[in-house]
Amino acid sequence: MFDRIFANFLVDTGRLTLKNLGDIYSCQEQKRVRLGVIAVSEKLMSIEQVEEVNQLQAIYDKRFGDIAVEKGYLTEEQVSRLLVLQGNAFLAFMQSIVDEKYMTMTEVSEALDEYQKANAFTLMNMEDLKSCDVDRIIPIFIYEQPEMVQKLCGVMLRTMSRLIDYHVYIKKPYITNEYQFPAICLQELNGEHKIVTAIAGELEDALKEAAIGFAGSENISDDDDVLDALCELINCVNGLLATDMSNKSVDIDMAAPFAQKESGTIKSDSILCFPIVIYGQTLDLLVQLDKDYTI
Repeated sequence: MFDRIFANFLVDTGRLTLKNLGDIYSCQEQKRVRLGVIAVSEKLMSIEQVEEVNQLQAIYDKRFGDIAVEKGYLTEEQVSRLLVLQGNAFLAFMQSIVDEKYMTMTEVSEALDEYQKANAFTLMNMEDLKSCDVDRIIPIFIYEQPEMVQKLCGVMLRTMSRLIDYHVYIKKPYITNEYQFPAICLQELNGEHKIVTAIAGELEDALKEAAIGFAGSENISDDDDVLDALCELINCVNGLLATDMSNKSVDIDMAAPFAQKESGTIKSDSILCFPIVIYGQTLDLLVQLDKDYTI
């Protein structure tokens, strides 16, 4: 994730062009492969076992390696070995910049220092970002939000990464009390807490890209299909969150999600707007906790 965030910074500061990024990403892809592909290549798992684990990731908010161990397909030691073979996405990105001769390692390091200062990040923040671990990155951007909100954002990002776009990344989140949307999909969770989760954006751009990635192009033929797919995505994510909360003895009920393809405005005392980039298109994840709202 941080490889894409930092890539945008390099473009915004004039160090790289979008064309340069295309070459760098192609080089990076050769350096980093999905864990399941490596497991098959190393003859540790069959293709059928990998596909089963991938499907289970859509149901349980767990890492590939954790599920593979639970199923008895891999040992902890084998997972550790595969992670070493897989490498770190950000390090692979940095190495690709240098290998493609667009920047020297010194220039990359200087750009990292500039990025850190521009965002007032600590050294620990930077280490968390470079890990490309969603659970370590989310709190950096929304550290003032309750743990439940951070958890929801993390589940959404992991689900999108696993099922839609492996290279999903975020832009800087912000708080607002009024958000104008071109189209929106929304679901409420009620009980001991009231949680509102919504995905908003342009129907023909970000929302359609996300829906096709989630449901498959063969299942998307019009705007209604796009919204139905994204309602199901929200329902899956909230289902994972509700299950986790239920395991902690927190009573939560899920209302049916709904969609609106006409433009409108959602208003509340506090709306977290969490921009997410999928296939180069930006949609907004909107989250509210224990607040009333109007549309």
